[in-house]
Amino acid sequence: MGNKVTLSDISLSEFTLHDELQDAEVKKTHLKLIENLRTQHFATRTEVCIERAKYITEYMKNKENAGDPPEITRAKAIRHYMANRDPIFHDDNLLAGSTTSKRIGAPLYPELLGMTIWPELDTISSRPINPQILSDKDAELCNLEIFPYWIDRTVLEVTRKRLIEQYGETPDCLRLMEKIVFYISGKAGCISHCIPSYEKVLHKGMNSIIEEANQKTENLRAGDQTESSREKINFYESVRISMEGVIAYANNLSGEAKKRARQETDAVRKKNFETIANICRQVPAGPARTYREAVNSLWLCQVGIHAENINMAMSPGRLDQVLYPFFRKDVENGLSLEEVLNISCCLWLKIADNTNLVPETAERLWGGAGSTPAVTFGGIDMEGKDAVNDLTYVLLKTTELMALRDPSVNARYNYEVNTQEYRDRVSDVIIKTKAIPAFHNDVADINTLMNQGESIEHARDFGIVGCVELASTGRDYGASSSIMLNLSAAMEMTLYNGKRPITGEEQIGPLTGDPANFNSFDQFWEAFKIQLKSLIEKAIELNEHLGRTHQEMLATPLLSAFFEGPMESGKDLVFGGALYNSSGASHVAFPDVCDSLNAIEFAVFREKKLSMRELVSAVKSNFTTLPDAIYGFIKNRVPRFGEEHEISLKNSRNLIEFIYDVYQSHTNYRGGSYRPAYWTMTTHAGQGRLAEALPSGRKSTEVFSSGITPASQAAKELTAAYNSVAALPGKCIPGGQALNIKYTPPPESGGNNGYLKKFGDMVEAYFRDGGLQVQFNIQTYEDLIAAKKDPDKYPEMIVRVSGYSAYFKDLSDPMKDELITRTQYDLVTGKAVPLPENFNRKDAS
Repeated sequence: MGNKVTLSDISLSEFTLHDELQDAEVKKTHLKLIENLRTQHFATRTEVCIERAKYITEYMKNKENAGDPPEITRAKAIRHYMANRDPIFHDDNLLAGSTTSKRIGAPLYPELLGMTIWPELDTISSRPINPQILSDKDAELCNLEIFPYWIDRTVLEVTRKRLIEQYGETPDCLRLMEKIVFYISGKAGCISHCIPSYEKVLHKGMNSIIEEANQKTENLRAGDQTESSREKINFYESVRISMEGVIAYANNLSGEAKKRARQETDAVRKKNFETIANICRQVPAGPARTYREAVNSLWLCQVGIHAENINMAMSPGRLDQVLYPFFRKDVENGLSLEEVLNISCCLWLKIADNTNLVPETAERLWGGAGSTPAVTFGGIDMEGKDAVNDLTYVLLKTTELMALRDPSVNARYNYEVNTQEYRDRVSDVIIKTKAIPAFHNDVADINTLMNQGESIEHARDFGIVGCVELASTGRDYGASSSIMLNLSAAMEMTLYNGKRPITGEEQIGPLTGDPANFNSFDQFWEAFKIQLKSLIEKAIELNEHLGRTHQEMLATPLLSAFFEGPMESGKDLVFGGALYNSSGASHVAFPDVCDSLNAIEFAVFREKKLSMRELVSAVKSNFTTLPDAIYGFIKNRVPRFGEEHEISLKNSRNLIEFIYDVYQSHTNYRGGSYRPAYWTMTTHAGQGRLAEALPSGRKSTEVFSSGITPASQAAKELTAAYNSVAALPGKCIPGGQALNIKYTPPPESGGNNGYLKKFGDMVEAYFRDGGLQVQFNIQTYEDLIAAKKDPDKYPEMIVRVSGYSAYFKDLSDPMKDELITRTQYDLVTGKAVPLPENFNRKDAS
């Protein structure tokens, strides 16, 4: 990989989406095609797409051979879908292929959680929050043909049936998940979350992989026929079959483009269709020869894995590295930067052509999320050299121009190798978009992955998955969203001796005693650890059961062919074919639980402002029984996470280390480790609405803090907030973290250079202290209040939630209020800006 930067202007300031003058004499280059496509994108309403569900169901009902092994059946179903898809061209995009049949589609995956919309077929198009348009014809097909077939064939129902046969009843691990308020098991809806490696397809083509699979099959058939050899033959056959489907789709696109070119009277469109026809005849079947072919080949691979796996965080990875050889060759041969930007922006729009299908009941947990495919730039290469190149800056410019929710853009920064010029350009893009990309600490992240047993070369070649998760590209099948665990549940179970108010008198956790009788903080801490360990192990138990169902039902041969390991071993990813096979577990309410531990230790046992019995009683009453002075002490005098107090630092570190130790003591069904993480999407808002009061002074139903971010208005000093997070042991957060920081925007005129340098300096200082990641919202309280009041005036306002980006207008009211009340810092002074006096805090509860 090259790392040469030759651009004289790394900000590519001459390019714009608006026909404007840079000054009185210099006219900027207007990317008119991209401006038009972007305008169309924002004018498009999301539609439910049942195309995949229709063809997959059709094949499963009428299998070619009922005796096929499950992996062959799966591959044939994917091929049937891909070969029969309509080759649609929605607009003048320079790339061919689409995730769904809609301009912006929410695809239906009935074998996973797609059936959750069954009760909403008549209302999903008109619901008040994030409606997703479903035609009457498609609703009828779902109701009469698709859903009845899958009613007892989903991952969850197959798992339930097996567990009831095994235990005679629904086991606790599944019952707790279905209550939602303890943990959520991602395996019921997906594995996905990973970074495939597309280099082999780009450089050699899919036909070369098919030839490799055929040769391995022939060699195995020539040898002794054992159960192991038959399994490997089935795997290689499934790789061939699934890739044939992608190639058939590309050929159909080529044919349709050729037909449209013949019919087209507009010279520009005619040429575009002719070019696309030629491209799709070449790739992905054969090697890419140009930048445009490479980008289109990569995109068709991405479309293919979305046919096989649900569209959740299937991340393209380090695009500035993967595509650089094609970029460099084309630019040397005369390809203009304007053409490169046009192609790159078209890719951004393609990546954003799909979103999740979300039932109304899940909006409070996941509302506003896209499909979070993550793109990663910069950092260092496998040899430890600076990986920043000209394409890095082109794709940063693409991010600045497009300012889309997806892809989720992430910038690696290695303060030992990368230049300050690169750091400040990333900062500049964040300031201009007000949200993206996120910053990731190369030095700490690489050490964290090496601590998980990855070689230094593989750790250096990491990318970001979905929100913030770390994965070695094409080597780590991370399943990084396997578990989303609510830490406040363990806190409540400690307060209520294994019960939670929301689930009544049911004994959920172990009997750890009435905390009113505890005589020391250590006694409470030991009881809390017992409750938390019990909850974690229930979540792990269910993940193991669901993983085995994936092995039975959902082999993933196409994705497997894009990883190191499976083609060598003849083993699918779901059976542990990857080099690294981790499972991720993220956690909700970490800051709130830290603050609760601090309150118990400081207010009860150190300062003795109230007894443990009085605190438990106050929590049960939502603090109505507590004198105002004592409640004020808890809210304002107790050390908070985000303040550099010895108690706060100790308890947050102890909690991180304990969680890490529990997970790392378990090995998953694919032979890998469990990696804890701290990102929350929007679950901190939804779960907060379902939780009772906590010892921290947080009242019932108030939203939790996001990710690993100090609670809103808790940390008054910016440096202390950074230092508190950086003080946590990074090796104990191998799944990644989301630290959300909100800054007052720079002045509209003057002083911006000083702001930019301060911005970059703060990131670097935080990274040098050990911080793993940070993301930003460059908005004021007033900006966000105005956007909530009149969302139609701010249709493109993009914000960072907790890991991913979202359009502010799409979020639920509790989530909007959480973003409003997040502490806003003045970057120049480093002080927290007070909330406006006229803001009604009740709106955030």
